[in-house]
Amino acid sequence: MNTEPLDRHGSASLWLLVDGYNVLAPTAPPRNPGANWLHQERLLLIHRLAEHLDAETCRRTCVVFDAANPPRDRPHRFSISEIEVIFAVDYPEADDLIEELIAAHTSPKSLAVVSSDARVQTAAKRKGSLAFESQPWLDDLLDGHVHLAVDRSRPDTLPHPKTKPDAPTDSDVTDWMREFGFDAD
Repeated sequence: MNTEPLDRHGSASLWLLVDGYNVLAPTAPPRNPGANWLHQERLLLIHRLAEHLDAETCRRTCVVFDAANPPRDRPHRFSISEIEVIFAVDYPEADDLIEELIAAHTSPKSLAVVSSDARVQTAAKRKGSLAFESQPWLDDLLDGHVHLAVDRSRPDTLPHPKTKPDAPTDSDVTDWMREFGFDAD
């Protein structure tokens, strides 16, 4: 099975790997849970990540869930707000896939792993990745303190050198000219 994270921008390098249900574990089902309560909790987690992480970090984030209840209307691997979401359908549990992703990472010192599972934390530390306990990491995130292995304020700590963006197309220039009130003709 191909476990490389989606390669959207020329790099398969993750900065953040989240053990989804482990982060949601403190959330107990409501007294009379609706049919979609778990799906709603998963979406809430993804939207919280997207709200508190910058765009580049979102593109380099993967959340892995056990596959007992994957959404029926989606493939087992997709993106929401540029955050990759994977249901570990071919694995006994999400931890197995998370360990595989950590082991396959090309620059593990740039990877932060969020899980309170001792097995996952051990796998992360063994490869030189940073491991964070789920609840304190999430609490800090919601308070505006993002913990990553990559220091975004220091370019020398980034795992890959910055590449020059693609030149804008004629259509891009026309759209921007219109957006800023210039006649594109």
